[in-house]
Amino acid sequence: MVFILVILTVAVILAVDFVLRREGRAIKEIGKEKRSPIFLSPERSLTPVPTDKRRYYHLSHSWVQPADAEYVYVGFDDFISALFTAEVRLDDLPLIGTHIPQGSKIWEVGKDQHKVSQLSPVSGKVIDVNPACRINIPLSSDDLKKSWILKIKADDLQKEAHNLMKDEQAKLMNTALYDELLLHTQAGHYLNDGGKIDPIYIENMSEAEWQNLISKFFSY
Repeated sequence: MVFILVILTVAVILAVDFVLRREGRAIKEIGKEKRSPIFLSPERSLTPVPTDKRRYYHLSHSWVQPADAEYVYVGFDDFISALFTAEVRLDDLPLIGTHIPQGSKIWEVGKDQHKVSQLSPVSGKVIDVNPACRINIPLSSDDLKKSWILKIKADDLQKEAHNLMKDEQAKLMNTALYDELLLHTQAGHYLNDGGKIDPIYIENMSEAEWQNLISKFFSY
């Protein structure tokens, strides 16, 4: 009996030691991440992705563009950055290794409680998440618009592109939507001198006003 108690005591001590060591390593890793250039200057990771004729757009204002023969980049378009003119947060990003079907929720983007759910323009396996987007800090919506958010190994972009818009179609849609959005902001005097929507336009919306905007511009 005494022998069994000794064995159990040793096992408990080893288990506690293992947990404490693991927590210690996790704290050190967080400390390294917070001191890293990416944490201090996340815009360094937001590498611009030049638009080309192979970029396709989803109605939820996400886009997909081939990175090479096998992989694609995914991001959000300029209507999102026009609506959220300051810094935004990306929430509910998929984990690396997750398989995402075309048209399923891919992330939430927005400011505070006012967020938009965007849908995946392509089916495939998530290979990478932009390092600046992993650390859950506010990021410039304009910088994010120019960069990639996810890297995906697409199942069949050529086939699924039939469900998407080409660049010219997306530009026409976004121009029409933006003109309509400006009518709302002009009526409330929410346009800055540079023609950009004042961030307080979104920040000060009531829940009812926000839901009305969502139903109007994000009816999907």
